[in-house]
Amino acid sequence: MKNIQKAILLFLVGSLGTMQLMAGVTSRETMTQSSTVILPTIPADTFKITSYGAVSSTTIDNTSSIQQTINACSTAGGGVVLFPTGTFLSGPLTMKSKINLCIASGSILRILPYGSGNGTVAGTYPNSGTLNDYTDFIYGKSLSNIAITGTGTIDGNGTDWWTAYRASSGFARPCLIRFDACTYVLISGIKLLNAPNVHLTIGKSGSNATLKNLTITAPSTAPNTDGIDTWSPNINILNCNIAVGDDNIAMDSGSQNITVKNCVFGTGHGCSVGSYASNVGNIIVDSCSFTNTTSGIRLKTARDRGGLEQYFTYSNITMTGVATPFYATSYYPKEPTSPSIDPAQAITSSTPTWQHLLFKNITVTGSPNAGILWGLPEQSISDVVFDNVSIAATTGMKAYFVSGLVFKNGSHITVSSGSAVTTYSTSVSGIELTTGKSAPTGFDKVTDTRIKCYPNPLTNGYLTLISPLNILQVKIYSLIGTKVMDFSSNSVTLNLNLSDLPKGLYVIRVLLNDNTYYDNKIIIS
Repeated sequence: MKNIQKAILLFLVGSLGTMQLMAGVTSRETMTQSSTVILPTIPADTFKITSYGAVSSTTIDNTSSIQQTINACSTAGGGVVLFPTGTFLSGPLTMKSKINLCIASGSILRILPYGSGNGTVAGTYPNSGTLNDYTDFIYGKSLSNIAITGTGTIDGNGTDWWTAYRASSGFARPCLIRFDACTYVLISGIKLLNAPNVHLTIGKSGSNATLKNLTITAPSTAPNTDGIDTWSPNINILNCNIAVGDDNIAMDSGSQNITVKNCVFGTGHGCSVGSYASNVGNIIVDSCSFTNTTSGIRLKTARDRGGLEQYFTYSNITMTGVATPFYATSYYPKEPTSPSIDPAQAITSSTPTWQHLLFKNITVTGSPNAGILWGLPEQSISDVVFDNVSIAATTGMKAYFVSGLVFKNGSHITVSSGSAVTTYSTSVSGIELTTGKSAPTGFDKVTDTRIKCYPNPLTNGYLTLISPLNILQVKIYSLIGTKVMDFSSNSVTLNLNLSDLPKGLYVIRVLLNDNTYYDNKIIIS
C-alpha cells in the first residue's frame, strides 16, 4: 500500500484538491501557480495517546505520554497520532517524520501555563535549558511528510505569557507550531488559539506546505501573535480565518511561490510581506476579505532587510474599515517625517527592490487613509498597477519614490478631505491626483453639451474651448491614460496650442469652477 501511495502521480497546474485528512494522508494536491505544491504521504496506522497513558485533565501534565506515542508511531514507520475527545495538557513536543497529529473533534491540546521560575515550578512550561528561553510547543526540524489535521483545538494558553512579556520583553516565548527545514507539510482543519507568540511558522529551508481550513484566533492586543509566518517556498494557504494581535500572515525572506486564497482576515496587521523580505516573490493573494485590520495588503522592509522582491498579485479582494488598505514601504519600523529629508544611499544586496505589483478587482470602504507607497530615494518602488480598484477613504494616498504607478479600468479614490493622491518623486498616470477620479482613457461622447470644443479634428494645431462657466484646468491624455499636456485657467474661453502633439487620438478633460468635468475625444490630424 505504501508503494502505491508513493507512486501517485502529481496533478499538474489547475487542480485544487480538498480532501479531509483525518485517519491518514494519502493524497497529493497542486495549486495553479508557478510551482506544484505536494502533499505529504503518511501511513494510516493509528496510535491513540490514551493508550500510552495520556489523561484528559485540566491539571495533569501529559508531555511524556504524548511524546511516547509520537516516538512509538515513528518507530513503527509512521502513522496517525490520535488525540481523542478531551482536554490534554502538555509541554513541548518533538515531531517526527511520517507522523500525522490528528486533533479529533472535541479534543483540546493545551500547552502548560507560563509560570514564575522559568518553568521550574511544577505544572508550568519548562525552559529550554537557558534562562528565559522557551522551546516551541510542537517543533520539528529537517523532517518530511508530516501533518496536523482534525477539527479540534490547539490552545496556546497565552494570557499569562503576554502579561509577562509586557512587563519584560527580554525572553523568548514559544511558537504554537514551528517546522524548520521540513518538506511535504499539511496542517488542516484545526483551530489555533491564543499562542504565547506566533501561532504557526513554516521556517527556513523547507518546501511544499499546505495550510488550509484553519481558524486562528487571539485578541487584537496580544503581542506578536502572528497567525502564519512563512520563510520557505511553495506554500498554499487556503480557506483560513485569521484574527490575531499582529500580522495575520507574514511572508518573510525566502517566501517564493506562495498562494493565499479564500481567506478571511479580521483584527491584525494584514496579509504582510516582511519585515525580512529578501528573495520574496511570486505571491498570489486572491478572493480574500479584510475587516478592521490595521493594514490590508502590507509590504514592509528596510535597507538592511531587503533584496529582490517582485511579482505580487492581489485580486478579487474586499476591505472594510481597514486603517491602511495598501501599504508598501522600504522603511521599517517607520518612515521619515518627510520624503525630502532622507538622502539617497548606495544600493547594496540588501536594498529593497519592490517591483511588479498588481492590485486588481479590489473594493475598499471605510478606511481612514487610502494607502502608503513609500520607496527609497536610491531605489523606487516600480511597476505598480491598480486595475479596477475602488477606494473610499477619509484622506488620500501617499506615493513617494514610485516609478510607473498606473491606475486603469476605472480605478479611483474617493476622499473626504485633501488630495486623493500626494506624490513625491513619483510618476503616475490614469488618475486625477486632486479629485481621485479615473483619468479618461477613451470616451465616446461629450459629457457636458454646454461646452463648445472646436475644431475637432484639429487641422491647424489650435483647439478652442468656450464654456458658460470659468474653466479652471484642462488636461490632455493619451488613450492609455498618460497625461501629455496640462493647462491652468480662470476664463470662459481658451485657445489651446496643441501643435506639439503627434497626430493621433487623444482625450481632453476640462474642469469647471463648479467642479464638474467635460470629457471628450479629440483628433489631431
